Amino acid sequence: MSCYKKHIKKILPKYIIDFLKSLKAKFSNKIISNVYQTNYKRNCLIVYITVPFRKGIASSHQNLWQVVEMARIISSFDYNVDVIDYEYNRNHFVKKYDLLIDLHPRDNCVYQTSLKTDCIKIAYMTGSNTRFSNNAEKTRLDNLERRKHKRLIQRRSAVLISRKIEKYNAMFFIGNKYNLQTFSEFKLPPVYFIKNNGYLLNIQGNKRSEKNFCFIGSFGQVHKGLDLLLEVFAYKCTDCNLYICSSFKEEEDFCNLYNKELYKTKNIFPIGFINIEGEQFKEVVEKCSYMIMPSCSEGLAGSVITAMSAGLIPIVSRECGFEDDEVIHLEDCSLECLEKTIDEYAFKNIDWINSESERVKRIVEERYSQKCFSDSIFKAFDDVLQQKN
Repeated sequence: MSCYKKHIKKILPKYIIDFLKSLKAKFSNKIISNVYQTNYKRNCLIVYITVPFRKGIASSHQNLWQVVEMARIISSFDYNVDVIDYEYNRNHFVKKYDLLIDLHPRDNCVYQTSLKTDCIKIAYMTGSNTRFSNNAEKTRLDNLERRKHKRLIQRRSAVLISRKIEKYNAMFFIGNKYNLQTFSEFKLPPVYFIKNNGYLLNIQGNKRSEKNFCFIGSFGQVHKGLDLLLEVFAYKCTDCNLYICSSFKEEEDFCNLYNKELYKTKNIFPIGFINIEGEQFKEVVEKCSYMIMPSCSEGLAGSVITAMSAGLIPIVSRECGFEDDEVIHLEDCSLECLEKTIDEYAFKNIDWINSESERVKRIVEERYSQKCFSDSIFKAFDDVLQQKN
């Protein structure tokens, strides 16, 4: 919990805190009905996130723009579009749906009785199989406990995917074929690969150094491998610098365990989660040459594409979901491999770094633009609807 939240708890009466919680629950359990106010004969339900429909689109995560764009494209196929949050838990539906876009389908969802018998059902998967991800994070935590003799919280544990996806009409998948292998336990419907998208960031990198590496992520620091990087940069690659742009400050047990490495190590800079459109982000990435992320489970990782949009050369685990001609792949995520890889790229000359930086920005423009996302979604819907008809 942040210091701000702790302070609020001290000064506000409990009944006010409870009221605020109930208010939050009320608005997070809301159907955003007919987002484009259309009058078509068919209805679609998107199970994902409602924030951008309620508060507008922000740049904090690609999915905020993507869900709005998805709704726009579905509407272009003559569907009225409703949206609910993934954790919506009320059976307050007043219509029957002809099309369902279901994020990571689970059993016993509240909308089941509101689907027409011939409803087209599409599973929308934004990464590897949750069983694989949960096990991979647990293995990371087990390994950390052996190294540091401390058990940390598993922060990215997710509900297992339901076998009912085998009965869906299609699966839309943000990831690559390597990530798709994690679904081998299922007999999948037709799979359509959906492109994640980057950003248009005007960052030059005039001050970049071959010794500067950046870690960009959200929550789940052990899942994404920050613990490994802290140990390597603090005790092995001490002539290189690590700039940390993630939500580590929200993980108190992690910060306590790695207090020395985070806050008392001269070549490690604990910045925290920052706005990619802000000056602080620009200052950090302009001095860095590389983005490094030894994550244990992803699927076209958004933070990697964000870093590439800024011209950072990605050094990542294969689980991040990219091809060999797009990123530098770690052979594995062992401490020894990380040390070896960091040492190797810390001695690249600046001409090579500048050239490679331009190359990764072109990859984002050509393969991971917003247009690439839109085109992949449109073509997938068009194919599924034609197959159904």
